Amino acid sequence: MAETPNIHWDCEGHAHTNALHWEGFPRLLWESLQIFGYDTPPLYDGYEFDEAGVPRCRVKMTIPQHPSRYLWQPVTINTIGHRLVDTFESVALEAIHVFCDKHPEEVAAYPIGLFPATDSRDPEWTFRISCCSHLLGDLSLETLQALIRFMNVQHHYQLLQRRSMNQLSTLAQAHHGTITQQLDELDELHATMSAQVDLMAQRDETIIAQRDTIIDFLQDQVQDLTIELDDAVNHINDLHEQPVPPAVPEGNESEEEEDPEEIEGVSELDSEHGDPVLSPYHSFSGSQSSVGNFDDF
Repeated sequence: MAETPNIHWDCEGHAHTNALHWEGFPRLLWESLQIFGYDTPPLYDGYEFDEAGVPRCRVKMTIPQHPSRYLWQPVTINTIGHRLVDTFESVALEAIHVFCDKHPEEVAAYPIGLFPATDSRDPEWTFRISCCSHLLGDLSLETLQALIRFMNVQHHYQLLQRRSMNQLSTLAQAHHGTITQQLDELDELHATMSAQVDLMAQRDETIIAQRDTIIDFLQDQVQDLTIELDDAVNHINDLHEQPVPPAVPEGNESEEEEDPEEIEGVSELDSEHGDPVLSPYHSFSGSQSSVGNFDDF
């Protein structure tokens, strides 16, 4: 909103004004309040911000405490709009409705009582409209002027709302175009990711096939090695099953070495009598029998 002499901005970005520098509902409200003895116009506090990418503003307006009527407490109105200029208008119009609802008997004697009510079935507003003949006397000119000004202000307010709606429509179209573009980009990204996933799946299938081939090859090698190992074990078992020559004890060998001497003595005796010489391999029992038969000679 453009800087004007009646608006000043604080360090927090809030706009403060009485909104009396143009023809509108704030001025109609202030002129009606002056009729009832107010000496200070309402103050408007506006703040602009962005909400989800849409320009918004929040306006707070306060009708001050009446200087002499202590039962007329301050009235505070809070409204959220699109721009400050049209939100000032809407908050002032709402303040007129609230003020008329709070003081129906007082406003019935003045043109402000003819302002349209929020609810057309409001009995207070219906009574004011049906009993307005007193406004056709000395106040006829003022009443007519108030009605004309109200229609003019209402037309201006509608123009402001139409302008705001056009801006919102343009902004909505821009957002729609942006969203459509982002959706197209998301579709392209999804297609790219799908292609990458398919490629990775093909690579995985190739790797799995290679791995299966290697596993089969290794299994064949293990099977061949197992067969060779079984053959080697069977060959070792065959070698263990072959008969082994009996081992000759050492004691028997010594006896066999001594026996030929004894047999040799006997053979000498036998040779004197003409007996045949015994074989050195003759058994020891046979030698004993020969010696036993010596008396026969």
